[in-house]
Amino acid sequence: MANFGSFAEALASGDLDAADEALSALRQAAQGPDRARVAWEGARLAWARGRAQDALGLIEEALREAGDADAPTEAARARSLRARLRAWLGQLAEAPVEARGVLEDRQADGVARAEASRALGRAALATGQTEEALRCFDNALAHLREVDDAGEHLAGAYLDAAEALLDRDGPVDPSAAASRLAEARDHIEAARVGRLRPRLALLLARARGATGDADGAVTELERLAHALRDTPALQWRALAALGKLHEEHGAEFLARKSWEQAVEALESIATGLAREHREGFWNDRARQHVRRRAAGQTDRPRRAALAQAPFADGRLARLLEVLKRLASETDLGRLLERITDCAIELSGAERGFVLLTDERGGLMPHTVRDAANPEDPHVAFSRSIAEAVLIDGEPILTVDARNDHRLSEYVSVHKLMLKSVACLPIRGRAGELGVLYLEHRVRRGRFGEGDLDLLLAFADQAAIALENARLLRSLEERREQLERANEDLAVAKEEIERLLDAKTNELAEAKTELIRARDALRQANDRHGIVGHSAPMRRVFAVIDRVQDADVPVVIQGESGTGKELIARAIHFGGRRSREPFVALNCAAVPEALLESELFGHVRGAFTGADRDRSGVLVRASGGTLFLDEVGDMPAKMQVDLLRVLQEGRVRPVGGEDELPIDVRVIAASNKALTELVTRGEFREDLYYRLNVVELWLPPLRDRADDIPLLCDHFLAMFARRDDAEPKRISRDAVNRIRSHPLPGNVRQLEHLLLNAWVMAEGDVIDADDLALADDGSALVVPPRIDRALSQAPAAAPARAEAPPATVSEFKETEKGRILSALEQHNWNRVRAAKALGMARRTFYRRLKEYDIL
Repeated sequence: MANFGSFAEALASGDLDAADEALSALRQAAQGPDRARVAWEGARLAWARGRAQDALGLIEEALREAGDADAPTEAARARSLRARLRAWLGQLAEAPVEARGVLEDRQADGVARAEASRALGRAALATGQTEEALRCFDNALAHLREVDDAGEHLAGAYLDAAEALLDRDGPVDPSAAASRLAEARDHIEAARVGRLRPRLALLLARARGATGDADGAVTELERLAHALRDTPALQWRALAALGKLHEEHGAEFLARKSWEQAVEALESIATGLAREHREGFWNDRARQHVRRRAAGQTDRPRRAALAQAPFADGRLARLLEVLKRLASETDLGRLLERITDCAIELSGAERGFVLLTDERGGLMPHTVRDAANPEDPHVAFSRSIAEAVLIDGEPILTVDARNDHRLSEYVSVHKLMLKSVACLPIRGRAGELGVLYLEHRVRRGRFGEGDLDLLLAFADQAAIALENARLLRSLEERREQLERANEDLAVAKEEIERLLDAKTNELAEAKTELIRARDALRQANDRHGIVGHSAPMRRVFAVIDRVQDADVPVVIQGESGTGKELIARAIHFGGRRSREPFVALNCAAVPEALLESELFGHVRGAFTGADRDRSGVLVRASGGTLFLDEVGDMPAKMQVDLLRVLQEGRVRPVGGEDELPIDVRVIAASNKALTELVTRGEFREDLYYRLNVVELWLPPLRDRADDIPLLCDHFLAMFARRDDAEPKRISRDAVNRIRSHPLPGNVRQLEHLLLNAWVMAEGDVIDADDLALADDGSALVVPPRIDRALSQAPAAAPARAEAPPATVSEFKETEKGRILSALEQHNWNRVRAAKALGMARRTFYRRLKEYDIL
């Protein structure tokens, strides 16, 4: 295992050159999973140096190495790092997908889960979802608190949360951010994470400004902006914060200068990215805001369309006619052509473009029109202007593009020699559909404010027409799919009808085979009257098989109702003594004065009432097995006498002089832990060790819930044989209700519960409402269904109380009448009638069939 300590210390302290040297040494010595870790640690170092593209490549290498070495933990960490990097790059659709994949990976460790949560938070923050971002950062902190030596990651998560609070800027947010910054500072100092100190200082300065110390905040931010000139990823944030403070205090010139410097820092970062990442980099909401402020734009609400009075030149009437033309077109291709032609007609532009977003969010030209030559295929346009409108959601109108400070830096503006440009977003219900781009390369001032309002209204209606056309196309495609599906269904129907007869015969044969299989399964899981196939019962059966042929004492322990006597009988009747007597004695049920006589017997005249000789259970069980139930309740004197008999193999009756030889195997049972009784001095230790050669613990029913369906079938079949009746079935809901309750009486309580349902249930299926079982697992007097039926009064019942039905027939007549009354009151709506009666829907339908109502 490679030692990453020196690398981690160097990276945390911010000494990136030392970290690079340590990583190079690790790369030469790494083997197996360490190679994957070297790669993703290298990605962290590359990102810290501002080389995002190199970091992505190293992450891919880490994933390959982790796959080759079968190292899922390293793979999860690499994926979580990639999710964070994608969020930073503005890949706001891919980053959450990657992060959620890590969180769903069971083999991901706490660090990977925390980093994935931070990635989700950064993506949410980039789209303005501050509350969701804070929730994600809190999840990250929760994951990290379970990880040892996670100081650097904890500090980063606290800084993320503080930054989200400062961005939200609510009344109490600065105070909440200050507490998180204090936590971050503690972790930074404890773990000596020097590379996070500049970010901490930046957020502390922002917090000072938010809490009223504007002068101190400005001074500190100016110092940081200068100190971080080689770290543009932090410098732009310092400049943006400085611009906001200047703006709030009326220093418009200084604010504008700070915004512009922040954009320069951002553009220096974007320039270092690969071409495919530059566009997404500006998806971040904060970066967009800085860009707009530097361009002199405000985050004003969308302008109201057609706010001015009707146009004097008749263009409003032309707009209405144009909209009618758009509304009449449903073909998407022809509609796009009409939108472009109508926009040129309304605005007097030289050329027009409709640019729609593709699946990746980029802009693609769909129609191009030139007023002089409509068939001109040339599609050169200022993509920079179009992308800015798509990103910001605000229209751009300029009278001289090359001399407009907002557009003068765009190379395409100078290359195309643009004069007048009007570019507007096409907004749909779900977001931006694209942009409408109009230009005039010769004439300055072609578009005015009046044109902007007119074109905004036109773009809104064009968006509606586009969405309707897309919906119609989708509906048409679905109609064609449905027609093809109907044809396939017709063919499938014929095939199903052909197979139905054959399947019906197979079903009958399968039903017969199922009955045989269930009988075989019941027999396979029935051992001397003991039913079960769960793992605990298989262990019990294994012990029975071991001890049944061995003449050794056995102690059976378990809760009341778990079947201790059944186990004792299984041991006896499965062994060599099966032809000899099996005698059982409940030590707790015999009075202490009579227990000695029951055990050892007595001779005539031994005590008052002893009018004849009588053999005790030890003598009667000689040659066979003596089962002593509740042996823990045996009096102390009897314990001494029993120990002597077991040691000597001879018993003397009460009042007798001669001892009788015995050969008996003792099986004892207790629902109390004998070891605890021995500790408390309530049971003799020497007798315990004499009896406890083999100890067998019976599991309670709650620990063998898998046996409940078998036990239910067993008891219902037993009741049917006893009453010579047709067997009843138990529904799955009823079985699940039984399994969800503790049943402290174990198998004995289950038997009595099913016997009650056997007697009280109507029909051949026992449902959950037929079980006399309360929510706490205790027994009820009657099942819930019967209780509700007896307590439910008819809707039109008189004020005086009526006697409950005296017979089952009378109850059925009453219930049938209530059902008919409820159906009539609810216009024969079965769902409402069942709800009004408080009756389960399945039970209600069963009653309808039983009473021949429907």
